[in-house]
Amino acid sequence: MRFNLYMDILEKTIYVVATPIGNMSDITYRAIHTLKNVSFIMAEDTRVSSKLLKHYEIKKEMVSYHSHSSDVKLEQLLSRVEKGESAALISDAGTPAISDPGVALVSKALERNLNVVPIPGVSAFTTLLSVSGLPVNNMLFVGFLSNKPGKRKNQLTALYENDKKIIVFYESVHRIESFIEDVCNIFGDNTSIVLGRELTKCFEEIIRDNAKNIVDIFEKKDKIIKGEYCVVVDNR
Repeated sequence: MRFNLYMDILEKTIYVVATPIGNMSDITYRAIHTLKNVSFIMAEDTRVSSKLLKHYEIKKEMVSYHSHSSDVKLEQLLSRVEKGESAALISDAGTPAISDPGVALVSKALERNLNVVPIPGVSAFTTLLSVSGLPVNNMLFVGFLSNKPGKRKNQLTALYENDKKIIVFYESVHRIESFIEDVCNIFGDNTSIVLGRELTKCFEEIIRDNAKNIVDIFEKKDKIIKGEYCVVVDNR
């Protein structure tokens, strides 16, 4: 029997497609095939995703779906699929529905008994964990905490007290320094941290050190370091 490398694109189906987190080469053949052959693509930010589609010469209708999309927009997209179309859901980077607004769309699609198919690939937190050198059999993925300083400190305190395991966070460039300071103050100066910035990109940086030393690194920087961050905290 001949092995079907890509599998046929099905009607009335939403494909949750992982895309690169930086390096354009980090995408699967199946993901490219899916994006080329679905009826339309739902993207978190069409301006960001258009660069990926252009790179792989994918000419496909693309519509926006993000955290501020209305219920009416969601209804319109799901109705198209219910009527027989196929769709791919992609985020700006990585795997959709992981700390991502796509989870609401997937949840609603399942409630309506639509077919939802994963097209797996890269994710920032699994990328960093794979080179952290830490055991991840007892790991908690948290993603983004509150952007309000007081609430974030309360969330970190609760995690410190209740989750004695490896904990993984996402943080933006605008809050990373204060986030690390909070970790240092709440978890302790000697808490082991693995910090990843611009993973898979030209200026990828991975720092393995204790919380206090990483605070010092940020304090010595004379300019804002661009990039999205993934942070692994050892709270064992």
